[in-house]
Amino acid sequence: MLSESLDNTPSQAPAPKLAKWEISGSDFGIFVALLFSCMVVASAIFGNLAEWIIKPDPEADRPMLISLAENLGMQFGMLAAFLAFLKITYHQDFTLVSPNRAPITKAISIGLKWLLIAYPIMIGVNLLSRTILNAQGFEQVIQDPIRMVQEGGTRLEQGVIYAMIVLVAPICEEFVFRGAIFRYLHHRLPLYGAIALSAALFALLHSNLYSFAPLMVIGCTLALAYRESGSLVSAISFHAAFNTINLLLILLFPELQ
Repeated sequence: MLSESLDNTPSQAPAPKLAKWEISGSDFGIFVALLFSCMVVASAIFGNLAEWIIKPDPEADRPMLISLAENLGMQFGMLAAFLAFLKITYHQDFTLVSPNRAPITKAISIGLKWLLIAYPIMIGVNLLSRTILNAQGFEQVIQDPIRMVQEGGTRLEQGVIYAMIVLVAPICEEFVFRGAIFRYLHHRLPLYGAIALSAALFALLHSNLYSFAPLMVIGCTLALAYRESGSLVSAISFHAAFNTINLLLILLFPELQ
């Protein structure tokens, strides 16, 4: 009996699913600066390249393809900054594959579970936030991806927009905001501080006052999904399903916007 109780001491507890990212605080600051710099520069490069190819009429409305190129540039710039930083700090410990991570199917189910938890909370927070902002006299500005979906465009434009929303954004954003930022903060701040700060940066990325509060909810629950499974598959599955649901709602019920 005594030996059994000793075997069950806290020292026998399973290792955490998210290993610590062993970099200094100054290196992490450099990573964040590099991240946002690359996003801005890549967005400008993609936009200017699209403008050079299209050669739009300066008197006409700005072509959708230019805005689409800028959004794609931002996403690819984000991922490029992440990969470049890992290359620069290759001697530091950064293993995306945790030895304690959940299997793929389990990770997907964990992600979808947290989506089911988050969605009704997000709706409530969104309604409350919108009511408060409207009462304060703010004017809602439609985000570029939503505007591009509403405006339609050619089949090529629509296909690229849908792919960006459902695939590109979830992958790029989860590698950076959960796989890097949250993972770094997780072992250096109290849990709720790490969750809130990474979620706030994620919400700020979308540069929309009306979406900030609901995206804080989504960012927090994405971090919890990643923490539970130890696998970015959970966060990517959650994020992709969330974006897919919202895309379908915009297409089927445009009046909701």
